[in-house]
Amino acid sequence: MNNNREISLNKALQKESEQGVSLLEILIVMLIVSILSYLSISSYQHVIKQRHLIQNVRETIAFLSYQRQQALLFNVKIKIVFWLSPHNKIMATPLHYLPVQQEIFSLAPGIQLKQSTISNVTFGGIRQTLRPMSFVLQSEEGEVKIIISSLGRIRACSQKIKVFASC
Repeated sequence: MNNNREISLNKALQKESEQGVSLLEILIVMLIVSILSYLSISSYQHVIKQRHLIQNVRETIAFLSYQRQQALLFNVKIKIVFWLSPHNKIMATPLHYLPVQQEIFSLAPGIQLKQSTISNVTFGGIRQTLRPMSFVLQSEEGEVKIIISSLGRIRACSQKIKVFASC
């Protein structure tokens, strides 16, 4: 008889433990998961946009460095013209004959060429550039200043983006 009583008690305990999760508990868990997902997605988008700007700055520096090297290699002057926003282009034109007559570098969508100390610069000659200059690339996530020294050194700096040195 004791054995039957234990079996019935075990069945009663088993029924109580098998009731499951309530609808309210499921909704609370779903709310917490959705809030965490929203926060992680928005911070991920911020990182992606910042990396897009960094990549575009590196491509711009590579384009300018290539033009500087072409000027040294062929001993010619290459004029670099900056077309500010809304055009957002950089044009390189050799002032003497070269196999490639003109190259245009377009910035990616969302990146703007905002300001420039001068509208053009020339690579070539003994000092590499005729005058130093700087210009700013800007996106939603910040701005990066690219500086070209009179010796032709090209560097980038930014206050917000820690990949580059501080201005």
